[in-house]
Amino acid sequence: MSNEPMRPPYRNHILATLVPVRPLRPPAQRVWLLMPLGILLAATGPILSGGRGDLQSYAPLLTWGAAALQCALGMWLLALGFREAVPGRHVSTRALAAAAMLTATMVVTIALLTNAASPTVTPVGREWRDWIECVVWPAALGAPFMIAATVMALRAFPTRPAIAGGLCGLSAGVLSEAGWRLSCWISDPLHIVESHGLALLTLTAGGALLAVVSDARRWPAGE
Repeated sequence: MSNEPMRPPYRNHILATLVPVRPLRPPAQRVWLLMPLGILLAATGPILSGGRGDLQSYAPLLTWGAAALQCALGMWLLALGFREAVPGRHVSTRALAAAAMLTATMVVTIALLTNAASPTVTPVGREWRDWIECVVWPAALGAPFMIAATVMALRAFPTRPAIAGGLCGLSAGVLSEAGWRLSCWISDPLHIVESHGLALLTLTAGGALLAVVSDARRWPAGE
């Protein structure tokens, strides 16, 4: 008679379902993987719609210089999202508040400086059309990056998927606005805050929603 202890049935089931997995890269390495796509996103607006010629004399301070600052902020937000996604490495409330404040401050400050350098307003009769374009296009351009970043974050099985996905979406919003601002001919800060800001918030909400829905589908009902 064998002296090997009897294994509980559930243990045999667990052992039968174990499969090798690819180790998850550290958050910093995953940020580097998406950096080329982030830079491309920041350059897409001027490539598709052309740049603002009235700001050329201020380049690179208010054009690619400011866009580079926004790129750095966007990648930092992505790093926060990837860190938040790792169980046990939650981003503090203070860091989340700092991320929100820094994003708002940078977008508004660049808008004010741009308006001071070359004030332009929406042409009469085109207010609604231009407002819609500056919501839809930045959101559409940033959506692929938001989806890619959120899917990568979900691989870490975040315990707060809404926050992790929201940070990934906010990153996409900042990067998209960095490029779209260079092609938008309207300097009115109110236009920037309303339309560009709404596109940014849309991507943030989209990342949070995608993460929550995708995470919920992983777990059977009742577990």
